[in-house]
Amino acid sequence: MRKSVILSALFAATAALCSIGCKPEVKEEAGDIFILEAGMDDAESRTMLSGPDQGGTYEVHWKTGDVISVNGTKSSALTSTYNDKKVAEFTVSGSLSAPYKVLYPGTTEDRTISLPATQAYVANNFDDAAAAAWGNATKNGGSYSVNLKNFCGILRFALKGSATLTRIELNSLGDECLYGDFDLTVGPGGFTGSFNGGTEGTLTYNCPVTLSGSDTYFYVAIPAQDYASGIEALVYQSDGAYMRLKFWGDGKTLSGTDLIEFESKTYAAGRTENLLQINGLTAENGGTPTVTPPSVTVAVYNLKQQENRSGAYSSYISMDRADVKECMGYTIAGLGADIIGFNELSSDYLAGGKYDVKAMAGAGGMTTSNFGWYLEYPNKVDRSGTVLNYSYSATMNYANGFAYNKNTLTLEEENYVWISQTENDYWSTKKNAYENSAGRHTCVWAKFTHKVSGKQFYFFVTHFATYIGESASNQQKNTYNTQSLETFARAKVNGALPVIVVGDLNYGPQEDDEPHGTVANYTTLTSYWTDAYAKIKADGNMTSFYQKYCGTLSGSSHSYTYPWTSFTKDRPWRRLDYVLTKSGNSQTITPVEYRTVRRTYTAEDDEVRTASDHLPVVVKVAFN
Repeated sequence: MRKSVILSALFAATAALCSIGCKPEVKEEAGDIFILEAGMDDAESRTMLSGPDQGGTYEVHWKTGDVISVNGTKSSALTSTYNDKKVAEFTVSGSLSAPYKVLYPGTTEDRTISLPATQAYVANNFDDAAAAAWGNATKNGGSYSVNLKNFCGILRFALKGSATLTRIELNSLGDECLYGDFDLTVGPGGFTGSFNGGTEGTLTYNCPVTLSGSDTYFYVAIPAQDYASGIEALVYQSDGAYMRLKFWGDGKTLSGTDLIEFESKTYAAGRTENLLQINGLTAENGGTPTVTPPSVTVAVYNLKQQENRSGAYSSYISMDRADVKECMGYTIAGLGADIIGFNELSSDYLAGGKYDVKAMAGAGGMTTSNFGWYLEYPNKVDRSGTVLNYSYSATMNYANGFAYNKNTLTLEEENYVWISQTENDYWSTKKNAYENSAGRHTCVWAKFTHKVSGKQFYFFVTHFATYIGESASNQQKNTYNTQSLETFARAKVNGALPVIVVGDLNYGPQEDDEPHGTVANYTTLTSYWTDAYAKIKADGNMTSFYQKYCGTLSGSSHSYTYPWTSFTKDRPWRRLDYVLTKSGNSQTITPVEYRTVRRTYTAEDDEVRTASDHLPVVVKVAFN
């Protein structure tokens, strides 16, 4: 099928602003083009798409009856003289003063653009009700002109088949609003282009269309803004069944100059399709679409300071301090991850605790209501409700948990198991895990579906035994932890789906300056799993900063304290916190980006410190 390109088209309007009886001089300057796309053959339609031209660009032309407004005063309706023209002359009656704030369609509001909650199907065009634009007019001699900017970009996609459709429901998979009243920001010179407002919810696109064997095109206008998690569309047929379409799995910043074309699909109720954007294709060149694979961003953060552990380190500042809590909150909020694995949780970190993780993250700017928080593993009761008779902790200590973005992911199931330090085994329920050292560490696991792509995967967050540099016996504990985790993964997943493991694995030989690739249990670890850091670096995707400052321990090491900027500098083998991946039988995954978050505060001793003695790790993992 021949494809037309979707590039931005600047459609500009020159508007004459004057009082009744005034006949302004209007000049059509080169480049006076306005930013909208439309293209109807029917001259009775509002603003019409004409194009694409030979460069693949769509243009928007004016139509008889169009009205603009300036500072809340409507113009007269456009005469037929300007029908299907790029530049038109409008007359506004009234006394106007700068700045001249221009809106289309004309409105009595001086800064508000209203987009309807319902749009209608129009063959080969978008609904004129969503053809909103804004601009700041200027005066040059006796004439006034304005270069209008489109408020919306356009999604253009095609379906074929035999179904009779009724409507399409579109939802942002992030927090973005698709309709409602949007207030443009106004500065000294008029509109600045930024906006806020709108209404959360579903945008309904009514399309009483019967599909055929050839493509039927749909044009939906949505506000030009950042869609962090993409868009989902449910396409309903007459019996109520629907097909799910997903746009921009990695997110997309949509501009007002964009008319984005997506590949054609054959309609099939019950199916989920990820629509691939066609970039830079014209009808002539027949190039290959550029596709960004869907991805998930994961993070791991060991929360506890040495000061808050048994045998407190006197050199550490108490986490009870407000500035330490503030630092931790900003750190968590700055992760920007779809899933965060937490290590060394205790009851203090739960809701209402003195180090309430969710509350600290919210104070740091994170929208915590968008996340599901699963932090209470283990506690006194196992998942079947049986009271555990362990003696190591009255509630929970050194536990693991996670939070996940509900807008990006669907949680299918979750649970936890205890992993062993003494044998290649694991336990699920009713194990008195805290009566001996064999089960002091858990693996919390979850199965997720990535909403935009439909990809499924498992996520494990765990914590291994002890520093491998301490003793041969403690190194052996880590080896058993490694084997135990792999045994559980084989039993639970059996290679069917990809697995992402995060956690404080204590794989860092502390004061040893030799790379730990020669350490036996690291070799065991990487025989099972891909070390994301090593993979990203080997692929040439590691930034120079994180190659140099690669570690995750912020400054304390065993019985010593180091400056947080230098302990792991140029020593990647001192990393304690890891992200590991393993592909599934039918789906490969690849770690593609790595960073650590280095939020600090200044303590009373004038030392710059981090909230925890660990730096959180953030890794982007792509589904291939």
